[in-house]
Amino acid sequence: MDLQFDSETYWNRSSRVAFSFDDEDEVDLAPELTSNGILADDTISEASFNNSATLNLSIKSILSEDALKLVLQEQALDDRVLPKGVSPEEELKLLRRQLQSTLYSPNLEATAQKLLQGKTAPLEMFKSLQEKQQLLDTLLVQGGGHAVITVLLFLKRTLNSIQFYGILRERPKALEQYLSYLKESGDLASHIELLQRFGRHQEAALKQFQAALAAGDLSIRKKHLQLLVDAYATAGVGIIPLYEQVFHAALKMQQLMEKENGLSKQLQDQPTPIEVLYACCQANSNWKEQDMLKSVSPQRFAADQQISAAQYEWTALNERAQAQAYADLECIFERVPSWHPLKTKQFHISFDLTIAVLRLYELQAPSTVLQLFLSKMGNSGEKLDLARRVKCIKAVIDAMAGMKQQQELQQLKDTLPERSEEQFYCENALKTLQSKRWTTDNIKLKL
Repeated sequence: MDLQFDSETYWNRSSRVAFSFDDEDEVDLAPELTSNGILADDTISEASFNNSATLNLSIKSILSEDALKLVLQEQALDDRVLPKGVSPEEELKLLRRQLQSTLYSPNLEATAQKLLQGKTAPLEMFKSLQEKQQLLDTLLVQGGGHAVITVLLFLKRTLNSIQFYGILRERPKALEQYLSYLKESGDLASHIELLQRFGRHQEAALKQFQAALAAGDLSIRKKHLQLLVDAYATAGVGIIPLYEQVFHAALKMQQLMEKENGLSKQLQDQPTPIEVLYACCQANSNWKEQDMLKSVSPQRFAADQQISAAQYEWTALNERAQAQAYADLECIFERVPSWHPLKTKQFHISFDLTIAVLRLYELQAPSTVLQLFLSKMGNSGEKLDLARRVKCIKAVIDAMAGMKQQQELQQLKDTLPERSEEQFYCENALKTLQSKRWTTDNIKLKL
């Protein structure tokens, strides 16, 4: 049996007049499609047979009503790409068919499924605001990230700003996805504007701050920071005080680098405050009495940049130790007590002393420096353990003497090289310990 199918003959039959695309036949498709289910004629077939008089298949015997509906929906949403090599007449018919398909009410589920699969679908058929919102809500429920952005861009293009931002305000999930899209696409201005529009001024301020610091040229960076400081000083949007301090500190740092050419040459294009502090430590020549009037003074710079005392001391310790300027180390940790300003300076460290000792040992500081810091430890047991760990013999002797371990001192003395400095130091510690012992015994006898 030969199968013959002529699409031109099929579409121009009198029984199929509802599907005609000829200019002279203006037919409304909706009545025929809706009067008897999907098709008015249940016996429609995609092929005609020579013996059609004896064989007449029903399409419903092949496809169910729902399946046939999905097929027609898929055809209506096919990508609008014309096949190559078609004749002008066929091209005109295809264009008419595509145009006529857009006159139907939009199919929400089929369009959403197309977008979720990464395919293109005609969105222009969604004309009312309600239809557009329903499409967006459907995609948000199904979690289609790329599809949601596609619809949001369509809404932004076809709605006014009040409607578009109203949709985003009512749908926080859509707002976050749109913000992520703006960030990834590099549209920083729109990203910041959207944050400000929805009252998220803290995030907007940080984005502006990051953008200002990202400027490659020092003068441009300073200009942007100045504009940022001035803008939030008069905006009255209430950013947290910490941000204002950070903005002012960054501006002061840029001004310092612009003023001190020698300092800026040592640094990278976009240094951090700690890196600038390290450079200030390198440039400082007087650690006993720092000149706080100089902008490059490490203490002043740390105060201007709101750098903590612990971070300042750690940075200065590392710089001085790496420069082998060990005589300056004690000056870093000298403080005049605030409760007694007339009292002499005292040793004060703002972080764990154990960490300082281990870092100095790692930087190969001499044993005299290690002993100096170990001598500031109050707990003799901890001092002994740490002194052994960093191989500081004199500090080990001091700790044993503080714990009155005379026998252990004698054993240590016997293991030290003859007539070495450490052995003489240990002998003196033993003599001092014995002298204190006899003095204590004499006092007890007199009593």
